[in-house]
Amino acid sequence: MLKNSEVIEEFKKSLSATVKSIGKNDEIEINFVKENSSINGNTVNLIEPNIENIKNNLTYIRAEADLIALEFRHHSKEIHNKFLNNDEFSNSILNALEQTRIEARGSKEFKGIGNNLKFKHNKDLVKIPLEQSKENLIQAFRYISFTELVGENLVYKNDNFKKLIKDKLKDNYNDFFTDLKKNINNQEKFSRTIINKLDELGLLNNDNPSNAENDLNEGESEDNNENSDNNEQNNEDNSEANIEIQSTETNIEQSVSTEQSEEMGDDSSDNEVDYIPKIDSLENLKTYKIYNKNFDEIINADELCEFKELEKLRHNLDQQVFTFQPLIIKIANRLQRKLLAQQNRYWDFNMEEGYLDTSRLAKIIANPKNKLSYKVEKEIEFKDTVVSLLIDNSGSMRGRPITVAALCSDILARTLERCLIKTEILGFTTKAWKGGKSRENWIKNGKPSNPGRLNDLRHIIYKSGDSPWRRSKKNLGLLLKEGILKENVDGEALSWAYKRLLLRQEKRKILIVISDGAPVDDSTLSVNPGNYLEKNLRDVIQEVEKNSNIELMAIGIGHDVSRYYNKAVTIMDVDQLGEVLLNQLSNIFSINN
Repeated sequence: MLKNSEVIEEFKKSLSATVKSIGKNDEIEINFVKENSSINGNTVNLIEPNIENIKNNLTYIRAEADLIALEFRHHSKEIHNKFLNNDEFSNSILNALEQTRIEARGSKEFKGIGNNLKFKHNKDLVKIPLEQSKENLIQAFRYISFTELVGENLVYKNDNFKKLIKDKLKDNYNDFFTDLKKNINNQEKFSRTIINKLDELGLLNNDNPSNAENDLNEGESEDNNENSDNNEQNNEDNSEANIEIQSTETNIEQSVSTEQSEEMGDDSSDNEVDYIPKIDSLENLKTYKIYNKNFDEIINADELCEFKELEKLRHNLDQQVFTFQPLIIKIANRLQRKLLAQQNRYWDFNMEEGYLDTSRLAKIIANPKNKLSYKVEKEIEFKDTVVSLLIDNSGSMRGRPITVAALCSDILARTLERCLIKTEILGFTTKAWKGGKSRENWIKNGKPSNPGRLNDLRHIIYKSGDSPWRRSKKNLGLLLKEGILKENVDGEALSWAYKRLLLRQEKRKILIVISDGAPVDDSTLSVNPGNYLEKNLRDVIQEVEKNSNIELMAIGIGHDVSRYYNKAVTIMDVDQLGEVLLNQLSNIFSINN
């Protein structure tokens, strides 16, 4: 089990990742303070957790982080400030209702966040004394709006607060919250509805008019367009953010006993990824597991595409990068010359037998007593070699990165083949996004905890080591086929390529990995710790690097892979790939021969 200090540090990382992920802002700076969570620009202060709080108030702490993250995600300070005035009381009501609007949007997007917030509100309500005061009216607006907009009944003081609000709004109660609910996704209209209602109730300070009154009609159409765009973007981002939250927070779940509230339940459908999957114990995760191997496949590229389409894709590949190809061919020729030079023959002179050394005949003619000189031809020993190129076929490689990778691989294969060095080109991805039949099987079996890898792998052979380039040339066109590039489980792919090399008879074996990011498979990371796939990758790399028979190196495209591999190069521009790839190979052969 993790030590207390390790649990706290892991939990801090979890909270930080959650805030950045939900808030859709990687520039957020997270600090931990003794008291009072707050936001100042991109700086977030969270209360320093201790082991007792983590054990007893895990859901509450998460809810506080969720609130801050949602404010980054759904709140505009510029819009909000337009509706503030000099009356503290009306501003407090506006602030309370705006907070609920943010929570309502977040709860609809992330069911787990809705449960966390409900838990937190019930905890907070217990501490609020029941009395007739302006402060209680503000709290009533806060919590009754949560009930109405989110559709979740709170356990404590719900009836008392509801009576307070109905006494104020009277017959307008239903219409008020109906209007607010309609405008949850439009902050300006939402705030305007509140201001108008406060004005009707006499709760707005008319001597100090709202800044919004000068701008009520300005920018409405632009706001509508903006909110429409935001809604579409939110829908696209929800899945990614949700998975990231799951993966980062799960690691804490096994280390401490949590107080997940029974009344909240989990009514998510089978099609949704659980917000916080249950993991029984850390010990069960020490060994990398695969839930179901039956749906994995190792397949030749030409089996995934019709012959005519494959030829067309290959033609498209040849046509895409005009300016890039000449440079790579030039470097490839330089590599070829270097390799062929290392395989040249040479002569040993002054031998007692062999071929007559004709360059010494003049000495014999000048003095017949001189002995005849012979020479023997020898060859430089050059180990028979195989180079395996393992290409990341994840969705993030789509476009120019995968095109350049395909072209470089193609030229590399041709160059090495001329030098009698065998090459194989492999790719790795998954058969489906966010789990395939493996995940469906897991759901049917009741979602058992600790399932391990939970997607169907697809390992693709574009060119085998014994296949000549001319026969495999068209296969690289598959990389341009729509729908091929999905997710990436690097550890198992590296293990597969490594085992293929072990079976080869060549004396020298070189494995080069080209990737643009860390391992990512949403279905696996949603039900395992966030570092599950990364840990497996590190373990496999360690195993391969211990085997001196195989030389391993990696090239990261816009991604620092040196934290994984001992021999690694990072390039920020994909157009550097060809030059770096061939130069690295050139260096490898120069050093070792």
